[in-house]
Formats: sequence, structure tokens, C-alpha cells
Amino acid sequence: MSQPGHTAARGHLRLAGTPSPRRRPNRRFLLVLRATAAALMLAWVTAAASIAAVVALLPLAWRRAPLGRRLRPPRPDARVIPLQPRRREASR
Repeated sequence: MSQPGHTAARGHLRLAGTPSPRRRPNRRFLLVLRATAAALMLAWVTAAASIAAVVALLPLAWRRAPLGRRLRPPRPDARVIPLQPRRREASR
């Protein structure tokens, strides 16, 4: 049976497909289990990264740092370079 109205106004209704079959919704238990697994994995990765950072920085803490002031190389003593004596001109 045809529907009243202009055919151009109802053209989109003819192109619509059949609705897809609905999937069975996830159970709440599975969602909680997946969220718990993700949280545990995040905690494990965080702990592993923290341990790796401590191990990487351990050599800096192992080496004894200078106490009180920065280490500066000693200043070299000033040297006096003797000049050669002036030549006297014989033409004077």
C-alpha cells in the first residue's frame, strides 16, 4: 500500500536497511573483572617503572658527594716571565 505524500519526501525511508541483531549485553561481572585486571596491570607497570628508576639512580646515591662546597680546581700560581734585556744601539 502506497503512502500519501510526495515521493521525494519519503525517499530516505526506502533506503533504510533492516536493523542489525542486538548483541547480548556484557554482564556486570565481566566488566568489573576487566576493570580489576586493568587496575592490577596498571599497578604492576607503575611498580616496575618505580623500581627501574630507583635502580637507574642508585649509582648517583652510591657515590659520595662532596660536603659543604663545590669542588673547584686550584688556581694556577701566577708566573713571572722574565723579559730579555734591551739591545743597545751602537749608532748613538
